[in-house]
Amino acid sequence: MTGSEYERKRRFETTPEPPPPAVSGDVDPATAPPGELFVIQQHHATRLHHDFRLEMLNGSTPVLVSWAIPKGLPRTKGQRALAIRTEDHPIEYATFSGSIAEGNYGAGEVRIFDEGTYEIVDRDDTKLTVRLEGNRQRGVYHLVRTKSRGSKGEWLAILSVDERPPPDEPPPPEPMLATLAAQPFDDPEWAFEPKWDGIRAIASCDTATRLITRNGRDVTNGYPELQRIHDQLVALDAMLDGEIVAFADGIPSFQRLQQRMHVRDERQLAGLSKRIPVAYIAFDLLYLDGRDLTSRPYHERRSLLEETLVTSDVLQLSPRIEASGVALFEASANQGLEGVVAKKLTSRYEPGARSRSWLKVKVTFDADVVVVGWTEGEGNRAGTLGSLVAAVYDGGALRFVGNVGTGFDRASLAETHAALAGLGAAPPPFDESVLRARPDLRRAHWVPPVLVAKVEYRQVTAAGMLRAPSFQGLRDDKRPDECTFDQLSPAG
Repeated sequence: MTGSEYERKRRFETTPEPPPPAVSGDVDPATAPPGELFVIQQHHATRLHHDFRLEMLNGSTPVLVSWAIPKGLPRTKGQRALAIRTEDHPIEYATFSGSIAEGNYGAGEVRIFDEGTYEIVDRDDTKLTVRLEGNRQRGVYHLVRTKSRGSKGEWLAILSVDERPPPDEPPPPEPMLATLAAQPFDDPEWAFEPKWDGIRAIASCDTATRLITRNGRDVTNGYPELQRIHDQLVALDAMLDGEIVAFADGIPSFQRLQQRMHVRDERQLAGLSKRIPVAYIAFDLLYLDGRDLTSRPYHERRSLLEETLVTSDVLQLSPRIEASGVALFEASANQGLEGVVAKKLTSRYEPGARSRSWLKVKVTFDADVVVVGWTEGEGNRAGTLGSLVAAVYDGGALRFVGNVGTGFDRASLAETHAALAGLGAAPPPFDESVLRARPDLRRAHWVPPVLVAKVEYRQVTAAGMLRAPSFQGLRDDKRPDECTFDQLSPAG
């Protein structure tokens, strides 16, 4: 195959792809003796496509007869997909997975999407019908020529019979929650990851991506750069757990992210996506190729997640280490990160539950509080917002935890004041003893307890108050009743 099309397109001193065998010419799939194996490679080149390859014989030499299918093999019976016949590849290409460097033909990431065995059911000059027995694709497919036999040209791939087993019911898109711990620790039975300062979201992916926050809101339209996460997954379908994050000088910034949280106008988003880009940082895998993974241990889910992701600017894999939680905590503190999350290697995924199988240890303390009122500003903030009256739920009732008057910039001050003005009035949520103890609250404007704010603070005082709380932003991905007093103090 010296001088073949496959060889002419490649410089084997700069590409990791296997060199060609010593046979010439491409075989005719209508007449070539069949082999046994098939492979589908997901190729993240200039345009994402799948390369579908069938083992056939060129004389006595096995080769891979190949088609490039831009949208992948069809998933629905009767659906058609364009398939472009490409040059035969060496049989060694069946195991190739890796990175083709820039400047080479087909530069980009290559991953094995599926592999298995096949048999020819029927074929003639115009059609090739095969049955696939793969890990993902199982069924009968037609490959139909749309041009003359003399041209490799264009074909159509059609699913005739889907033989995949019925899928599991997906788990609810409700993230598992970590319990606050007092200090970092080392333990070989645990893994440790950075704690990301963003919006927790489940990414449900098949032929599209949906981003669901922890309170069940679909925020996909707010983050256009994340709407094709599914293209970066080596999967038919998947459900990821992760965090939507905006960065400032390489550090996650909730305040920067807040500028995007409430925007849905397409024009505004086009500008914001360039000025304040976001990334989805994945750290768990709940569902893959029709199978519910929540009952499997964390270390298995994490391994599958690493195999499934093809990382990019908008989709990243949260780093992790095993055993050494103290070192990661210290590194997180040095880099200005929020803290670490510890996960027991054997832990199952518990949708919507707060578990002690996941523990969070914070470098800086933060809390989500319910805004129950506000006071008017003085001096250069006269006529606008002075402070927020913050509360959390304790035993089913709202408990006062302090006033939050710092941390605002001009934009967040105006946005928060506008949000409060639209709520209307409400009676004080605290009993008379609280109001007597805090005369400043008598001047407060009380509002219904529907807004949630994120604040940073130094510590919780003996009286249960937040010391030096600082406003970080309003958030709409968390319900007020999730803001509880027991989340303010580390567990012993």
